[in-house]
Amino acid sequence: MPNLLNVDHALISGFVEEFAGKFDAKGETAFTCIYRSAGFPDERQVFLVRIGDRAYSLKIDLMEGQTDRLRNEFAVLQDLHDHFREFDNTRIVRPEYLSPSGRFFVTEYIDRPTATEVIRKTPDSLQAAQVYRRAGEWLHDFKDQTRAEFTPQWMFDTIATLVHGTPKAAATSYSPMINMLRQQGESLTRRNDTCGFAHGDFHGENLLIGKGATYGIDFTEATEKHLVYDIVDFLKMDVFRPANPDELDRSGILRVNKEMFLRQYRHALDIDILDFCIRMRLLIDWLSITEAKHASSSFQRRKFDLIHDRLQQALRIW
Repeated sequence: MPNLLNVDHALISGFVEEFAGKFDAKGETAFTCIYRSAGFPDERQVFLVRIGDRAYSLKIDLMEGQTDRLRNEFAVLQDLHDHFREFDNTRIVRPEYLSPSGRFFVTEYIDRPTATEVIRKTPDSLQAAQVYRRAGEWLHDFKDQTRAEFTPQWMFDTIATLVHGTPKAAATSYSPMINMLRQQGESLTRRNDTCGFAHGDFHGENLLIGKGATYGIDFTEATEKHLVYDIVDFLKMDVFRPANPDELDRSGILRVNKEMFLRQYRHALDIDILDFCIRMRLLIDWLSITEAKHASSSFQRRKFDLIHDRLQQALRIW
């Protein structure tokens, strides 16, 4: 886990002073690191900033040549925040300030749990299902959609790379799964499915569950692509919910949670492609757990077993 205490205090203090000076914000200032990128822990971080009685989120990206990354995300936040003004229950965090340097921006801070926190921790199945409903209501309510051919080869290429590494899973277990999914993929290739403006990284940490409102955050990966991949990114964390085999559908997801997600999802969706992509993503995540990860982390060991159980059930149903 990234060390949240290892930060450049002088640098972040300067960023906070720049923001506070721009808006003539008054009061004592304090900041705490609340997120560090696993891949770029020293360059990409998020801070909770307090100025007087106000709270903000400050996001930085210090990588050389990457200043447009935050500029582009801030522009997306501005566009979508204006779009969501007309809705009561679905929102985007309010963008506050983009530094001319492009090295940081500031948004409002929403002190609410993430969808991941609620889904993984609540013992109440109904409460978890309501989070899925709210996620489906929020997702892709952005811009116009188009149709384009579905081509899953990139997922098989990813799997090929993983099996040539050091996956904990045994070849005798994953090879039959790959063969079965390849046959399914061939039957779906070149079907038309819905494309449009996608979040790009729609896991449960990027959705905040407020009282009466759901907030989307982190649009650094936003792009035009098949919308099904955002749905898969969110639904796959269902593996952490307790489940009896008869409660799962052919995708390996709890039937009630998938149905709740789709209940208020507004766009055309090919369910065969969705179910196939969920199975493929579960397999990719399972093969991504290497022998080293499995040996060093109890969380990875639990995740390995949970995904394996869901894959076995999903492919048996299919």
